[in-house]
Amino acid sequence: MISNSKDTKFTTSKGIIYFVLITFLITYLMDLIIFLNGGLTYKYTFAFLIAMMFVPMMVSMALTKFYLIRSLSSFGLTKGNLKYYIFAYIYPFIAVALGVILFLIMGLGKLRIDSNLIFPTQYGVPVYIFLINYAIAPLFPNSIMAFGEEYGWRGYLQDLLQEKYSILKTLLITGVIWGLWHAPLIAMGYNYNQYPIPGVFLFVLWATFIGVFFGWLKIKSKSVFTAALAHGALNAFIGFGIIFAETNNQLLGVPFGLPGLLSLLILAIICLWDLRRSYPNNF
Repeated sequence: MISNSKDTKFTTSKGIIYFVLITFLITYLMDLIIFLNGGLTYKYTFAFLIAMMFVPMMVSMALTKFYLIRSLSSFGLTKGNLKYYIFAYIYPFIAVALGVILFLIMGLGKLRIDSNLIFPTQYGVPVYIFLINYAIAPLFPNSIMAFGEEYGWRGYLQDLLQEKYSILKTLLITGVIWGLWHAPLIAMGYNYNQYPIPGVFLFVLWATFIGVFFGWLKIKSKSVFTAALAHGALNAFIGFGIIFAETNNQLLGVPFGLPGLLSLLILAIICLWDLRRSYPNNF
């Protein structure tokens, strides 16, 4: 029994290392192609970004089947509780609203209320079409693309880390790794085109705080689909922070600047408090 336990821990550790190394190698090579072709202005950058989102899923599925010899469903392919899908859907609105409130309290800029930025009806498109699009976007196509990441990060990696570490350490490690996975794109100006190098550090924090919520969803619901929906909703709605919090400095804005980070940190602390309350022996 002792030997089997040691073998399982060794396999788990190797499964984590292989996943991180292979996933980073493939995506960093894709980032290099983008960089060598002019960076984010490269005409195929968007296609590369979409492809990158599926790399964690493909690598983790291959390792699950051929190295860990486990079922693909063992990493959260369950329906989960409906209420966590609701939390996943509304999270970006709460994060943006709190970020904008902090932005105004800190006096970092002014509130911009311009419905034309959200519903540009000057193009002849009725408002209800935008509303339908906003409502559906987190589900399709965003959640489908986000699942490509979330099965790898919150499914495979988080579950394997949790076999070795506490919940808190697992969520922090997963978030930092996930943030660093984005590093080359951030250094090229993605999200922080004004401050690309400081942006790498800030985005790692951002991803870690966001990752706590995604991880909370996965743990509480036992479903990776809730994390995929949250990721999809985040990609659909988080940009509203840029619209409402008017500033010329990305480091002081929402969602990627200081008030945005503080908002996400507050929400992350709430999630950690709930996890500690729910799983005191594993936290």
